[in-house]
Amino acid sequence: MTQIRLPLFPLPGVVHFPRTELRLHVFEPRYRQLLRDLEALPASERWVGMVLIAPGGSQRPRPILSPGTAARLMQVERLPDGRSNILLVGGFRFEIRAEIDGAPYRRAEVGSIEEAPLDEDSPAVRTLRSALCGAGRALQRELGERSSISAERLVDLAAGPFELLVNGLATELDLSPLQKLELLRRGLPSRGRDLHALLQGRVQMLDLLRPLRALATRPELN
Repeated sequence: MTQIRLPLFPLPGVVHFPRTELRLHVFEPRYRQLLRDLEALPASERWVGMVLIAPGGSQRPRPILSPGTAARLMQVERLPDGRSNILLVGGFRFEIRAEIDGAPYRRAEVGSIEEAPLDEDSPAVRTLRSALCGAGRALQRELGERSSISAERLVDLAAGPFELLVNGLATELDLSPLQKLELLRRGLPSRGRDLHALLQGRVQMLDLLRPLRALATRPELN
């Protein structure tokens, strides 16, 4: 692991994955300062550590969970009142080694987590890609407009690299933050296998519930 120092942007309910985009609205004074500090750096050095705040509890500062994703600041839209809309793109996963004292925002020494080399054309990866796409399509068909991911988005993800397919699905599906964090802990392709198991479980549950859903649409039974 390579050890580096990162400013942290802890959020409740948000897990950011490598190679995915994250749009945020920055309004707190400490994060406005973080944004100014990032913009003072060369574009290639504008990295921030996106981490999940542990749910519950009254401890201050709120505990944060590892791993996180180092994200690069790509765009800033300044608003008249001093707030900003920003675009981040995920770069690499990291483990928190130690938090660093300082203000106004949190910082940490982190160790980057390297992904093992992946052969996109290997039979195992191609089979898993096909299974993920199939499960995603089946879930989208079952849920229709209630699905958190559109059929068009599935087509886009299926056409891209395996890592983007896995991370894009993990980002857009309505999984709990802790489920997403558990996926982030996994390296590729284990993350893809775990995600496929989650998708298959949902498809099977919806299949079991189909007769009940059909009855619910019959007004004479309500």
